[in-house]
Amino acid sequence: MDTMRKYKITLLILFILSPVLMSAPLAGVISGKVINIATKQPVPFATVVVVATQKGATTLDDGSFSIDGLEPGTYQVRVSAIGFATITRADVLVTNNKPAEITFELQETTLQLKDVTITSDYFYTPPTDVNSTTTFSYEELRRAPGGFEDVVRALSILPGVAQASAGRNDLVVRGGAPSENLYILDGIKLPTINHFGSQGATGGPLSFVNLDFVKESVFSTGGFSSLYGDKLSSVLKIDLRDGRSDKIGGKATISASQFGFNLEGPLSESSNFIFSARRSYLDFIFKAAGFGFVPEYYDVLTKFDFNLGKNQKLSYLFIGAFDNVKFFNDTEDQRYDNSRVLGE
Repeated sequence: MDTMRKYKITLLILFILSPVLMSAPLAGVISGKVINIATKQPVPFATVVVVATQKGATTLDDGSFSIDGLEPGTYQVRVSAIGFATITRADVLVTNNKPAEITFELQETTLQLKDVTITSDYFYTPPTDVNSTTTFSYEELRRAPGGFEDVVRALSILPGVAQASAGRNDLVVRGGAPSENLYILDGIKLPTINHFGSQGATGGPLSFVNLDFVKESVFSTGGFSSLYGDKLSSVLKIDLRDGRSDKIGGKATISASQFGFNLEGPLSESSNFIFSARRSYLDFIFKAAGFGFVPEYYDVLTKFDFNLGKNQKLSYLFIGAFDNVKFFNDTEDQRYDNSRVLGE
């Protein structure tokens, strides 16, 4: 009797809830696999999207996918993957009683990309410079292979530039003569910036411009203004930096052929200075080795900057080079060797 009563109660509950259960259909599922039509291998990481919905999935390593939460109905399913043609399957029927299973076979295709412009921010070129103009910072000049921290020798490695002879800064630019090169230091034209320069030329064994105070250099092998007169081969513009503004400082320097010291710092809140003095010590080596001639040189560079206003500045620049060759005619061999040496 109790069993029959429980059975009747259960049927009554199901009869009451049946309209609710029938009004809330179960969600449908689309599942399947994406493969390569030629090799029949799975295509992983392909994108499967149900069109006009927010539903989608990405294929796994075996190419399988599954999209759930779909209301029963008819859908379009689109599959895309890099290196394959995109395909769309229409009239995919989704029901709530079993998943809709689809196998997509993708065909490989050539990947078409838009034009790509590659630029680099490592090397800066001023927009006003032409193709024949090259700008070097202090660090680029210092690290130039074979430059030996010489502002002129560092340029000899550029295309179209050669040295008239080894060990000298007589530059031959685009086949021109060394006398056709122009040097401009802080806006001032100089006939040469090299020690022991040859008459009528612009070269010499080494530059007397201290690289420690060079801010940047601009080297033009063509396309420069006619304001530079008869200098037909090249124009080298060198800009010196300002001195330190925090405190006075300096350093002693020594290289393969010279020694000296640098000094820089502020003179006031609106002014600063740089100073450099260098001397060769080859005369000590040459004399000790018994040479009949001894070259010696000195160079001095100093610059004062006074800021007069927001856009006004007064600069004073002094640069000097002193070259000398001493002759020792103590022996007959020295006198003979010296007779073949051009000197003053």
